[in-house]
Amino acid sequence: MFQRSEALHGLKYANYIGDGDSKTFKGILDAKPPIYEDLSRGELLNRCLGGYTQNSNESFNSTVWHLALKNYSSGKKILQIASDIAVCNFNDGLINVLRIMKVMDMNIGPQFYNFCLKTDAARIQRADRSLTDAAKEARSSIKASRKENEEEFSNLEGQLYGAGIAD
Repeated sequence: MFQRSEALHGLKYANYIGDGDSKTFKGILDAKPPIYEDLSRGELLNRCLGGYTQNSNESFNSTVWHLALKNYSSGKKILQIASDIAVCNFNDGLINVLRIMKVMDMNIGPQFYNFCLKTDAARIQRADRSLTDAAKEARSSIKASRKENEEEFSNLEGQLYGAGIAD
């Protein structure tokens, strides 16, 4: 470990503190911020069991990269504009696009206005519907059914891929 670190990074260790005997190791453990205790609470860990995301960053990032594609060199300014539009859409929906167009002195037709209103109403309705207990139950039953099918196929066909399968 020490030689590899020296070869790769030019770093040479004076002592190994991960052995549990070192005073430094004990000091690090004692100085552990309370946030680590909070993050290991059972209540919080149970919320993570289903593999559900707890934040909306994934959806936000998806919106940004939908507007400013990664495979084209957009530049910092375009990425900033895409981020701003994504924030507007994420917070209040397409109605903010109307405000952006108004600031840019663009004409807003009645069809686009109605489209924005209908799209925002549908977005809110989908969000409300997905929060109901029935929707949550349906998602979990679909997930359980899918898992049962996968196990059934795995038992039927045997393991097709895995470590040491060709031995």
